[in-house]
Amino acid sequence: MRLYMDVDRIAESAELELLRSLVKRAGRHEPVQYLVGRWSFFGFELEVGSSTLIPRPSTESLVSLAIERLRAVNDANAGPLRIADLCTGSGCIAIAIARSLMLSQGGRRQLAWQRGSAGESGELLPAPDESAVERGRVCEVYATESSAPAAALAQRNVDAHKLGAVITIEVGDLDRPFVGRGFENSFDLIVSNPPYISDVEWAEVPRNVREFEPESALRGGIDGLDMVRRVLSCAPIWLKPRGTVLVEISSSQGAAAAAIAASHGLTEIEIRPDLEGHPRVLAARTDADTD
Repeated sequence: MRLYMDVDRIAESAELELLRSLVKRAGRHEPVQYLVGRWSFFGFELEVGSSTLIPRPSTESLVSLAIERLRAVNDANAGPLRIADLCTGSGCIAIAIARSLMLSQGGRRQLAWQRGSAGESGELLPAPDESAVERGRVCEVYATESSAPAAALAQRNVDAHKLGAVITIEVGDLDRPFVGRGFENSFDLIVSNPPYISDVEWAEVPRNVREFEPESALRGGIDGLDMVRRVLSCAPIWLKPRGTVLVEISSSQGAAAAAIAASHGLTEIEIRPDLEGHPRVLAARTDADTD
């Protein structure tokens, strides 16, 4: 853009080399998000790379519903909300939820709890004492990711937004990082954007997605529901009574996903639309008595 706006300036050789390399990559249908290395999601920027999915507007619907449910719980909750984000990828869902909850409970100073961390304008923000941190904490998020490179990218995004005090990135498959830690029936919310493209649908996926975004984060088995089944089957183990599970699904999977949720004893099952009106998010609750 600067080259176009400053037409009288001769481009340096390094600039031309960079531009030509980007044009070649774009010519191979590599997504522009990977070319620029950053992308916007839910009003903030994230680092993106080939180890993770590119954040999409449809997932913002999942985040909005999560925040709506959590704020309702927080009105009557004495302690911090506990949230699990399974298959976190870039960390976009975990970060969006934490940012929104924190900003609604006291502004940007709560986004910089680490001692000596810098604010948006570069000044050092005063760190409260430890008891004040605990009183001010509104959430704690555990975000799991089976891919080590993706988890490393998610950690960089968490650090860039100064949310290391409330978001923990866990390397491991789905809920396995929680096993043996006493987390049973302790989460207010489980949220997940798992792989859900079926084998039949895979051939129809656009080339720039199929050839560049990680296949393991896209394909969900013969019917696309392999990981959805796992998320819904483990949810009653970790959720509190009346806890919520939210799962992004394909617009063609609503009835099948709802049946899976019901088979695991989940109740109040809904399929909610995304921003374009497509049935995209499965929402369900655990019973009042998890025993």
